[in-house]
Amino acid sequence: MKIRESRQIVVKAIDYLVTPCADGLVRLTVEQLSALTFEHIISGLDSVSAVDFESERASFSGYTEWLFENRCAITLGWDWHWLWRDGQMTCCVKALPRSNIQLLEQGLDVSPRRNDELLITVINLLPWQKITAEAISKRYRESPMKLR
Repeated sequence: MKIRESRQIVVKAIDYLVTPCADGLVRLTVEQLSALTFEHIISGLDSVSAVDFESERASFSGYTEWLFENRCAITLGWDWHWLWRDGQMTCCVKALPRSNIQLLEQGLDVSPRRNDELLITVINLLPWQKITAEAISKRYRESPMKLR
């Protein structure tokens, strides 16, 4: 009986040259996308009043944008909201992501719905809550974004 050795192909971000297609989208597999290191570009609040900062019932919403770049840029952005729960702020993705990424499965484009689902899965693997909170704290003088 022969035992076949299992080998996993590991994609390294440095080895992967991002190339956009004619339609402007960058086509990647989830494995390739997972190997890329996205950097935070900007985060901001939609609108906040001074009263909001003092309320433990307040909710905040905003946006965040991330980037991976080598030959061209891959962008990934989404809206989020923060809510007070049990005396702490919790955050989650509020809307569908915005990106120039088109994910592939078995060599074919996935549907728009599947693409959004997979991108949200990738977003949830990023340390975006902490980084976004820090960016908001730096950008706005008084910030409600304090993680405990």
